[in-house]
Amino acid sequence: MRSKRMIAVGVDTHKHEHLARALDGLGQLVGGVTVKADPAGYLELADWLSALGEDVVVGIEGTGTYGAGLCEFLLASGIRVVEVERPRREDRRRGKSDAIDALLAARKVLAGDGLSTPRAGGTRQALSALLVAYRSCVAERTRVLNQLQALHTSAPVALRERIGPGNGTKLVARLHRMRARAGAPEAEQLIFSVLGDLGSRARQLEVQARAYKRELSRLIGSLDPTLLDEPGIGPVSAAKLIVCDPARLKGEAAFARCNGTAPKPASSGQTIRHRLSRGGDRQANNALHTIALSRSIHDERTRVYLKRRTSEGKTSREAMRALKRHLSRSLYKRLVTVPLTS
Repeated sequence: MRSKRMIAVGVDTHKHEHLARALDGLGQLVGGVTVKADPAGYLELADWLSALGEDVVVGIEGTGTYGAGLCEFLLASGIRVVEVERPRREDRRRGKSDAIDALLAARKVLAGDGLSTPRAGGTRQALSALLVAYRSCVAERTRVLNQLQALHTSAPVALRERIGPGNGTKLVARLHRMRARAGAPEAEQLIFSVLGDLGSRARQLEVQARAYKRELSRLIGSLDPTLLDEPGIGPVSAAKLIVCDPARLKGEAAFARCNGTAPKPASSGQTIRHRLSRGGDRQANNALHTIALSRSIHDERTRVYLKRRTSEGKTSREAMRALKRHLSRSLYKRLVTVPLTS
């Protein structure tokens, strides 16, 4: 990527302002600027970049967070943008400041070290927002159901016996059909009222989560009408994989490293084996794990594959790891063709 005419710009992004530093092809400081994190600041930075020359590459740290707006603006302006990794621990030996971080980003652009293509916006961004809302509803509903079960366990005996045993979902259904007992002590009536409120909140969260899931299905269907027909692929898993934006990666091996299914050597002596990778996009990894589990139960070809792997001497965990790597390879070819609209 490096050339003598190239200008590498590193941008350290923050909530209220962004700091940029520019280096020439020889690594010499050309200049710097600090702009506000708003459209006027983005325009000021774009004008400053235009004055540097034609061969300008901008490396932004945090294109999915504080740098998202700037990245979108620069790409729309025709300026080449790459995402740089956060500084590693060894990079911090010279200290920590916004200017140092911006210079580190610029040097990484010059060296081509740890660069990646920013994720797409548009439909991918909408899917990401729906996933956040869906997971929030599911997590909150789980928390409410746990509270409901805890209060039910410690409730007065008469009330507890009247409601009956069961898990959170059964308690919600029973409480929805029940009414307060006439003549019950005030404490029992108040506890019953609280239990009913928790049950109502759990039902509302479930309805909202289902609505978000339907919207995910609709949006995914508009992108690829047959993706959800694949065995084991539901709207949530499909959305997690699409949000990873495999098309921005160099190939299926890079996608495997991104989703954490690329095997890592863990051999010693005559024992040759590989271990689980705990890096990469954990949501994409979770999606592949869910798909693999579903297929291992419901898909005959997958069961035959796992049986063959275990007959070759692999453990069940190693066979499942190989299955997830195989799924990553096959799904990559499908996902790179999904058109993400802007």
